[in-house]
Amino acid sequence: MKKVLCLVSLFSIVFFSGCKKTTNGELSTGTCRMQESSGAFNKVYCFYDDNRKIVKMRFIDPPTDTEWENYYYENGHVAYMIRLYKGTKGDTIVYSYNSGKYVEVYEYGYTQKYIYNDMGQLIKIERLEGSKVSDYSDYFYDTKGNCIKCNEYAEHNHSDSIYIPIISTDFEFGDQRNPYSSIGLPPLNSMGSEIGQYLSPNNITKIRTNFISDSIKFVLVYRYSSFNDNGYPSLFSIMDTLNNLASNENIEYVCP
Repeated sequence: MKKVLCLVSLFSIVFFSGCKKTTNGELSTGTCRMQESSGAFNKVYCFYDDNRKIVKMRFIDPPTDTEWENYYYENGHVAYMIRLYKGTKGDTIVYSYNSGKYVEVYEYGYTQKYIYNDMGQLIKIERLEGSKVSDYSDYFYDTKGNCIKCNEYAEHNHSDSIYIPIISTDFEFGDQRNPYSSIGLPPLNSMGSEIGQYLSPNNITKIRTNFISDSIKFVLVYRYSSFNDNGYPSLFSIMDTLNNLASNENIEYVCP
């Protein structure tokens, strides 16, 4: 997914609902895909093929910055993605997989390795420069399969192979569905806490981030206004712990 430098915008790429809305908590059995999102920081548009696989994403950051991600498949899996920025020829990112799981990503001269547990849950991502791990992230889950914690580590010194914790992120969840995972993408070319939002079946209600090296803590609270009949959020706000509004999010899905 697109790398976002601002922590607030990182967790605000979400979505606006064209299905009937409900707040009674009753879910229909069908699943939806995010089609369009609109928030304070950007707009996102998703395009799918006839099999509901993502083939294109468009990101618009005000006022005029636009980015495209185009996905190309082989044997039912993304083989490579071409990312296009304004005024560039584009970057090509290549993926490999085993038994339906993405195991390596190649981009910008780096290799990222994805490691899974016996339940098929992603538990670690390593970023390598050549054959050497430069940094990595660990992921932890609750009994519902939600990613409740991500710890990020970086090499202390390029030559000593000692890794120190730099960021620790905790997630809390509600009982409705997670709009971030609805687009159907694996965690393709990112690492760190951003990935946690795509790994979890339920909707995020709170994110606590601790920047260990700077002794800075940051909390985001998600307040949901409505859900569609399939249990996906259609309207919500992102607040800080002082109730300052970071973003209002509107969501649109395509549903069966």
